[in-house]
Amino acid sequence: MKKRFYVLIQILFLLVLCTRFDNVMHCQNSKQDMISPKIIELDQGCKLVLDTKIDTTDSLSIEIITRIRDIMPRIQKLIPADSVTINLSISREVIPYLGVGANTTGYHTILFNFDPQNPNFKVELIPRGLVHEFLHASRFRMPQWQLTLLECMIAEGLADHFMIELLDGEQPQWDRALTEKEIQQYLIKIKPLSRIKHESWNAEFNEKYFNPWMLFGRAGDDPIPRCTGYTLGWRIVENYLKAHPEARASSLVFAPAEVIVGSTPELIVSK
Repeated sequence: MKKRFYVLIQILFLLVLCTRFDNVMHCQNSKQDMISPKIIELDQGCKLVLDTKIDTTDSLSIEIITRIRDIMPRIQKLIPADSVTINLSISREVIPYLGVGANTTGYHTILFNFDPQNPNFKVELIPRGLVHEFLHASRFRMPQWQLTLLECMIAEGLADHFMIELLDGEQPQWDRALTEKEIQQYLIKIKPLSRIKHESWNAEFNEKYFNPWMLFGRAGDDPIPRCTGYTLGWRIVENYLKAHPEARASSLVFAPAEVIVGSTPELIVSK
């Protein structure tokens, strides 16, 4: 169940407008198929696997590899992040307004695409995206983890807060999708749905809950704005951090969802 969730809980600090790689080792050119990807060993049993399109001798690739090497010890100092493989590929299957796209397929594999030809691509987006994805890889090692809409929101909120904790910067735009009035409205609206436990990631959960609430929104008589779940997740984590100034996103990596949501009155369930 967890592995299915990881595959779909995308983001590079982002929406899952990106597409999963069919296989990071796969290339269309038959000659490239004969070339083994380059593997770079990182700290704590992690490794970076570069697809065959990446020329490790050019300046861009050198900068990207250096940035990844530099960020890894900082991530690993704050959260459990051992034995993770980063599959890095050049691809056009990215979020258009970022030029990158990523997801975590289980707690041990991060798939990361980047398109150097995309005018919006910046090298700094790669370490930022990896910080986000490593929080996912760590969080889903949590004992007694369960698939709920509440957990989806908190996982994304934690990942983006961790990105800001480690690298500073602005709150990502997908976490600013609602007005203050809408945040209150949708916190109340999502409450009855948020704790429904799902045994597996199936079509019903994806179509009824994940896609409309976390990603694409919904039109019609009962509309949901795009990225509502991301914005609510950011707010839930933000509320906890404000109520507990000593806490950090990194310190909450294994905190149960019910603990974190305890600082958001609209979602508290009376006992």
